[in-house]
Amino acid sequence: MQVKDIMVKELFVVDKDDMVSYAIELMVKKRVSRLLVVDKGKLVGVITEKDMVDRLGSSKMRALQASSVHISGVMSDNPITITPQTDVVNSAKIMIDKHISSLPVVEKEELVGIITKSTMTRLCLKIDHIFVGQIMTKSPITTTPFDRIMNVRRIMLEKDISSLPVLDDGKLVGIITEGHIALYLAEFREKVPEKHQEKRIKHVKVTEVMQKDPPLLHPDNKVSEAADLMRRERVKSIPIINYEERLIGVLTKTDLTKLVANKFILENN
Repeated sequence: MQVKDIMVKELFVVDKDDMVSYAIELMVKKRVSRLLVVDKGKLVGVITEKDMVDRLGSSKMRALQASSVHISGVMSDNPITITPQTDVVNSAKIMIDKHISSLPVVEKEELVGIITKSTMTRLCLKIDHIFVGQIMTKSPITTTPFDRIMNVRRIMLEKDISSLPVLDDGKLVGIITEGHIALYLAEFREKVPEKHQEKRIKHVKVTEVMQKDPPLLHPDNKVSEAADLMRRERVKSIPIINYEERLIGVLTKTDLTKLVANKFILENN
């Protein structure tokens, strides 16, 4: 199968000179986690939730508002691209090997589409012979409702993960993602006076930002069921609990992309 058979042709594009606040508004409106960045019609970068968590939370930009920062100062430039003829499995391998979540599709220097880990997730909608427990990430890193979001931001960036389940006394009470933090940081910069930002941001707790009552799965759910739930709920990861309601893992779109990269064959087979 080639990329042209599955790529998304509806593209959400911003100019490098647009403001980050506009990018956030567009992401929220279109319910996407990345935008393609152009300069005079040419692809020059990608801006993602991770980029915003990284830059908006940095000390260098701490006093700046999202409405005063250009996308060019936040985006990841020189993105890896593929062609419509690129093999889908190879595309999944590129995403995993390069630790990226999307690949713009370019033909004759023209931007014609994009594939993402969400695209790979859709390829798993008919996988009924593999179960969640066989491919989930076991013993995931977690946080608590009383941890600070700046500490969670640091963990996400250091460990290259996009979400953390939230546990209170061993019980799952929510999940916090890059998207939650990026949106909160942008709104925080706009609402809180500059002179108070540095002090206040240090004390913002996970419970103020996290998603409560996230969708859940059990290890014996089929991969097809998991992919469908991710698609319907528009989430990147789902906590996995046992029948005692204890967290035992997390299933991410990265896990499903790895499955595609491995041609739907379990790695230990």
